[in-house]
Parts: sequence; C-alpha cells; structure tokens
Amino acid sequence: MKRRRPPSALPRCVLDSGGITALLGRSQKARAWLRWLATHHGEVIVPAAILSECTTGDAGRDAELNRILGALTVTTTTEPTARLAGALRFRARTDDGIDALVAAEAAATPVATVILTSDPHDLTRLVATTSHVAVQRV
Repeated sequence: MKRRRPPSALPRCVLDSGGITALLGRSQKARAWLRWLATHHGEVIVPAAILSECTTGDAGRDAELNRILGALTVTTTTEPTARLAGALRFRARTDDGIDALVAAEAAATPVATVILTSDPHDLTRLVATTSHVAVQRV
C-alpha cells in the first residue's frame, strides 16, 4: 500500500489573479502545474482577497471562474497571515496589499509552495527572504 505524506509536507500552490486568469485562458503551463500537484496530492489555494480582482458579480461572466474555484481551496485571511503580509510588504517596499496577502499565504506554512502568477516581479520581491516559496510565471 502506498503511503501518503503527512498533510504538513504536501506541496502547495497559491494562485494570484494572474494564475487564475491563466487557468481560465487554458494556459498549458498553469495546467501542467495543477496536474503535477494533483499527482503529488498537493493543495491549490486561492486567497479570498483575490476574488475581488477576478469576479464581476455577474453569474454568466463568473460561471467558468466559479467552476474552477469549486476544485480549489479558497482561504480567508487570518490575523497572523495579515500581519505577515504587512511585514513582507514593508520589507519589499511595496504598497500592493493583495500581492502581499498572496505572498503571506504562501509563506505562512513552511512547506514547498509555488505561487503561480502572470506578473512575478512584485511577488518575487515579496518572498525574497522565504526559501520554501518559489514564484512561477504562467
């Protein structure tokens, strides 16, 4: 019988709005990452704050996004994660709170995590001091 790793050791992926857009646009690179995570019993996380950048409130326009979100984990921001976001944002000298929340969600758990994004510049700066988080353009 194949043993699964304990949940704390599972690989993780955090999507920002660019990562979600890549999935909606059928990006082969984004889908390859998701297949790899599924094969390795990983978790795909979308911080709830990202929904403010991706949703329109129109059921027809949001239908495909809602279908994709049904297979992912949408997380709410806890106070410790929000404080970590503030610290990362301050260190990176940026004013983008949503990107900081994405970076903090990735950094909050000390397991291998990749952030999928269409704009890796700011996120790379935000996680520069976090060795277990990688940023990947999709």
